Amino acid sequence: MTVSFDWIPQALRYPGAYIEIDGSAAGLGGDIGAVLIVGQKLASGTAPAGEITMVASVQDAKTKAGAGSMLAKMVERYRAIDPSLDVYMLPYADLVAGVQATGTLTVSAAPTASGTLAVYIGGTLVPVGITSGQTVAQVATAIAAAITANTDLPVTAAAAAAVVTLTARHKGTCGNGIDLRTNLYGEATPAGLGLTIAAMASGAGDPVPGNLTALLGTRYWFNYVVLGNNDAVTLAAWHTESQMRYRPPVQQGFRAFTAHRGDFAAAVAFGGAANYEHISCLSLGVNPVSHWEAAAIVAAAAAPKLRNNPVESLEGRPLTGLIGVSYHDWTQANSLLYKGMSVLQMTRDGSCSIKRLVSMYQYRPDGSTDDAYLDINTAEVMERIRYEQRIGAIQRFTGTAAAKNNEGYRPGLRITTEDSVRAYLLGLYENVLMRERGWVQAYDYYKANLVVEQDPSNPSRFNFLDKPVVLSPYYILAGRAQFRKAVPQA
Repeated sequence: MTVSFDWIPQALRYPGAYIEIDGSAAGLGGDIGAVLIVGQKLASGTAPAGEITMVASVQDAKTKAGAGSMLAKMVERYRAIDPSLDVYMLPYADLVAGVQATGTLTVSAAPTASGTLAVYIGGTLVPVGITSGQTVAQVATAIAAAITANTDLPVTAAAAAAVVTLTARHKGTCGNGIDLRTNLYGEATPAGLGLTIAAMASGAGDPVPGNLTALLGTRYWFNYVVLGNNDAVTLAAWHTESQMRYRPPVQQGFRAFTAHRGDFAAAVAFGGAANYEHISCLSLGVNPVSHWEAAAIVAAAAAPKLRNNPVESLEGRPLTGLIGVSYHDWTQANSLLYKGMSVLQMTRDGSCSIKRLVSMYQYRPDGSTDDAYLDINTAEVMERIRYEQRIGAIQRFTGTAAAKNNEGYRPGLRITTEDSVRAYLLGLYENVLMRERGWVQAYDYYKANLVVEQDPSNPSRFNFLDKPVVLSPYYILAGRAQFRKAVPQA
């Protein structure tokens, strides 16, 4: 018998037509892709803390994490941009020993004319109706009532005399970054009204990441992770997890996105403390939207694009929902790209888009500078190449016998050799990864440097060393125009 069968026996004399159906080599498409959004929930949320749950809609997120929670707002921001990838959430309860941040709005002068006071909390407008003749205490009460009416805000409000005290819904350092301001878009304050703002501060105590390996499990492959908390302990824990999942035997890595709100000096310090090849952190400058909402926005802008083509530039992807008031200048932004911090660009109307997303990886273990994983695309495309190699090998070689060379075996026998592994890898590189996908280049170099061998101590195993040359995202054109004012003589 020259054909190998799984279910039709060789010892067969009973008449009939017996045909196996084998779909092992028929698969063409991949999975939809999954995003895991990680952040804090409120006690009103129904989802158990520390358990991953799928999110069906924005309203589902509010039910599971609580209206006004970090997680609910992150899901809302994400889904406003990307409706395609599956979304899950990993909710954390506030640290019991944590402290809520607080800030104040103090009414210092009564209004002499009626109008609307435009209060912005984390970039969200809270319009407050003002009536001429109100006392400072009445204005404070009106402000607190308007804030209280919006249950999606990240703060609660209480008025006492002329002071409105805002308290973050969550305990922890996240509350310190909630922006408070008035007249974001140039609105006019009602005549006579005076208001003094004390920024949110004194929040402390972030949730402990816990055993991420156990929390994430092995049931799902989360391709992209959005980190609402950006404290050092959280980022270090996710960095460790990302490295473990990127390596064999798991081989299900992820790209993680977070954001940092602060001036240039703060951004330099933040980026300089990290060295994470699978985490990208966007520097927001001191702009109104919270860092956890910004993390969801940048993830939603980048993840579908990376999923479609991991080597294409992310420059210009709209960051819908971000509001730009001011930002780092060219010198600062260029410097931050050497500090593991990604940067955005903003237009005159405050719209924002990605300028360049880099990873937080900056140096080798010995401290020397290394740009191997500079762009977040690099780890992504290598993950995707490995996946194609693995799945193709599983389809092609599982259930076969192993031999070093083809020594004239009959056609139809399922035998894997060094040459068949080599031919598979070369065909995949040239026809799929290069010609069809456009992820790699330099086929002749790849072919010349590909090494395949049957393991000398384990004949059931084949080892290979390949050197793919991946494409890089386009970002820069540099030229020199050497002009003349007269045609040179021959």
